Amino acid sequence: MNLHRTDCRHFLGDRPCRFRRLCDGCPHFAPMGLRILLIKLAATGDVLRTTPLLPALKRAHPVSHVTWVTRPEALELLAGLDEIDRLLPLDVDALAHLPAERFDVVICLDKEPAATGLAAQIDAPDKRGFVLGPHGNPLPADANAAYAYRLGLDDELKFRTNRRTYQEIAFEMAGLAWSGDDYRLALPDAARARARERWSALGVAESETVIGLNVGAGDVFAYKSWRVDGWAALADRIHDALGARVALLGGPRDRARVEAVAKRARAPLLDPGATPSIACFAALLERCAAVVAGDTLALHLALALQRRVVAIFGSTSAPEVHLYGRGERVVPPVDCHPCYKRSCDLPYTCADAVSADAVFESLVRVLGAPA
Repeated sequence: MNLHRTDCRHFLGDRPCRFRRLCDGCPHFAPMGLRILLIKLAATGDVLRTTPLLPALKRAHPVSHVTWVTRPEALELLAGLDEIDRLLPLDVDALAHLPAERFDVVICLDKEPAATGLAAQIDAPDKRGFVLGPHGNPLPADANAAYAYRLGLDDELKFRTNRRTYQEIAFEMAGLAWSGDDYRLALPDAARARARERWSALGVAESETVIGLNVGAGDVFAYKSWRVDGWAALADRIHDALGARVALLGGPRDRARVEAVAKRARAPLLDPGATPSIACFAALLERCAAVVAGDTLALHLALALQRRVVAIFGSTSAPEVHLYGRGERVVPPVDCHPCYKRSCDLPYTCADAVSADAVFESLVRVLGAPA
């Protein structure tokens, strides 16, 4: 009787594996080892800054099989990473088959019901991070998630006393030791080629220094996007004082802001336009000597590409963003920062408090820092 090795990472079950032979006596048997399910759905920037967990997981468990479940819009960020054995979108198919599987470890780093509900349903003896409780609320799965759980409930801790980065907190939830593991991002060659075409069409020579200004940001929290006149003033300072070429960057939703900054600035600015994918946008960022951005996906992409960065903060927390020694934070000098408010009616806001001079001075220091 033939022995089917369903624990082999090559075994498919509905068709022959890539070696096209039966399991009995197969020399290509490769055990899955520890089966790990990692659930991190959103936001896209947070998905990217969760990737440092991957090399740490493989160090801790060299023989392991990692399944990562995320939202469809974040799949592109994780595609091509060697440490992920199976990448799945959160969809009807995943929700149908994952609860029927068995895992050794489940790590859920989101508190939203879709993520915690899935984590609660999975058959696994070791659950870390968050799970959905019986009253429909997220709960810490174990003691290692206690700090992260409290951080979401205690404003004093979240806004005033916490100095731990997202990575430190995520590593603790995952039961791993934080040792400075970097972002993981696999940028396709095709995306780089399209970016080169765009820069070439704009007349940018290989020898020229380009500073990227990502003028947009998500609109969930107030003033994650810096003000238009600030971006315009910064672009003029960079052009006049540094002689660098300045590119206005942003996603499809940021086109109005890009155009508004371009109209307000005196300096000639580069506009590579909106890109069809996150990978193409990342490839544009890769060409920049430094990127100035708010607390948004562009910041995390620039860090993943090991660009120098200046991070402008509005209502969100600066200490939680780890810059890996590649940049500086510009934090508004106002008592109410951070607040994580969805809207703000104060006459003088955190966006008003950040000056173009302060951002420019930070950029000059970042550009002059050793590589």
